[in-house]
Amino acid sequence: MRRNTMSVLALLCICSVASAQQLLVFPAVTDEVPGLNDSLWVTMVRIVKADPRDAVTIRRKWVCLPGGGFVDDPATAPAWSMEGPNTHDRVLGLSGHDLLRATGATSGAVALEVGGGEVLAHAYVVDVLRGLYYPTTDFAVGQGQLIPPFESPLQGPSHIPWLGACRNSPCSQDPPERWDYLRNNIGLVNPNPEPLSLTGTVIPFSVSADLIEIPHEEHAPETFAKEVPAFGWLQFHWMAELRYGENELGLPMIASGGFVISLTPDKDLPYYAYASVVFTPDPESGVDAFNDPMYVPAEPGYIAPISEVIPPP
Repeated sequence: MRRNTMSVLALLCICSVASAQQLLVFPAVTDEVPGLNDSLWVTMVRIVKADPRDAVTIRRKWVCLPGGGFVDDPATAPAWSMEGPNTHDRVLGLSGHDLLRATGATSGAVALEVGGGEVLAHAYVVDVLRGLYYPTTDFAVGQGQLIPPFESPLQGPSHIPWLGACRNSPCSQDPPERWDYLRNNIGLVNPNPEPLSLTGTVIPFSVSADLIEIPHEEHAPETFAKEVPAFGWLQFHWMAELRYGENELGLPMIASGGFVISLTPDKDLPYYAYASVVFTPDPESGVDAFNDPMYVPAEPGYIAPISEVIPPP
């Protein structure tokens, strides 16, 4: 089986209660994507009419893909109807294959336009090799997660409020001296007809009991830059590159408290950002390998590192 470090994420959905013509955005849609530790990830989306008497239509509006996507033609876009008042007409199940129809892709992001009434919607991303999966139905169970909604796209600076820590200095040390139990994947979605560049500013936390950020005199903030193509979806494995010095005992400072990532776009355009933080047990523990993902959506507002707030002496 092909191994894939993106550890699929888990993804994401935009859901909750939707009114007529509201968009439901799913920034990480997977269609049977292999991952680490012999995992196989699928996305199952379920949409439920709030009022069973409504005639609801779901239509795909745009698709974001790793190399760039497109806006659907309303006349030919995939669409699904929920017309009857019966139980089986009230619930619509969509797989990653349904959502990515005619794209040739197994991962990406989609927007669904809802018309005709309010709905409840959610996405369930699951490793079906550790569960049960019937591809011709909407039934999938296993190790995974249910995704809460985004209320609206981001615009302007934002931040991912928590990424997993590591026990190595730097986290990217290869081979590592200590086992990293958490790995971080960052996802970016650009639903615009032009490229969008984002700069990430890394705020680490030290080994101190207070989880205080390492003082600015230790180093300048670590940054990274990513460009997402027009109607593009990007997900990448992220590890901190910097070393954080030594404590008073001469021991390496490690980011045991985790990280905050502040994001700054180069244009005032809407976008989506999130992280998937995946726990995997130490292989030397004797516990069978597995992936336990946690979805972390980005939130509005830039969080500044100490060096940008307190001038160096």
